[in-house]
Amino acid sequence: MGTLVLAVVCAWCNRVITTAPAGSPVTHTICSSCLDWTFSPERQPSIEPASESGHFTLPDRVYSFGDDQ
Repeated sequence: MGTLVLAVVCAWCNRVITTAPAGSPVTHTICSSCLDWTFSPERQPSIEPASESGHFTLPDRVYSFGDDQ
């Protein structure tokens, strides 16, 4: 069985991440520039800096499933 070659494109800015032969299927990712922009404190002041655990803490108003009552 042959190897499937995919073209990889950023889903947000359409930058080509990995090229493939013409007619190949396309899959998507988020490129490093878009990811950096998303988590940039200058552009997204509502995102708290990384906590001691090393993870970003989003404000409570961002996600609420109603089960925190």
